[in-house]
Amino acid sequence: MYDSRRRSLLRKPWQQVIDYSKSVSRWITVRHPLTRLVSCYQDKFRNGSNFPERKRNVLGEFLFPALLSNGLVFKSQNSYVWKNFLGKRRRLVEMLNAKDKRARSSVTFTEFLNHVAHTFEEGRVNRHWKTYGLLCSPCFFDYEYIAKTETQDQDLEYLFNRFGFPSDPHQAVKVKEDVRRKTENDLRYYEAVPMELKKKIYNIYKIDMEMFGYDLPQDFWKAP
Repeated sequence: MYDSRRRSLLRKPWQQVIDYSKSVSRWITVRHPLTRLVSCYQDKFRNGSNFPERKRNVLGEFLFPALLSNGLVFKSQNSYVWKNFLGKRRRLVEMLNAKDKRARSSVTFTEFLNHVAHTFEEGRVNRHWKTYGLLCSPCFFDYEYIAKTETQDQDLEYLFNRFGFPSDPHQAVKVKEDVRRKTENDLRYYEAVPMELKKKIYNIYKIDMEMFGYDLPQDFWKAP
């Protein structure tokens, strides 16, 4: 995202950007939308752990919007960071007793998914959980190669051989096992998610799943 060549390209007129993109080999790497959401929760939302207040940018981009989506309040209600965020959003939130369960410094996975659904409803979708349709324009660009995280050892080995890049087949075997185990563990996050919220998430990412051949877990529609 921050490569200097990419920044230089995107400063050019859009038609030049499009023409250039269509003139080179185009790859896209995808993963199952459900495990992609889990990865985002683990990384950007600290897997449900409390956010440190000193991380102002992270609080403003991830925690605070998620709290508002779920009717929650930041635990440090008097902090400048929280009040400044509310001011920019032109929102007022009542003060809570410190022991009130709505006063929080973290969100659960279900609350995170509720926030994701809310951002799509509002049209304020964070780039970290945008659909591939919004993020990579697969209906506009004719991608020549699609690599999947779940089979990346095979896919990247093919691409590396195709374009003459060096690769490590011994590392690829380890990656395959790690990805399989992680996928199984990630999908367990949905076991406690309410059915209505599962439907919302499925409807948001349905096209991505169909476009890249992903199926729902066998017990996804099982009630918690």
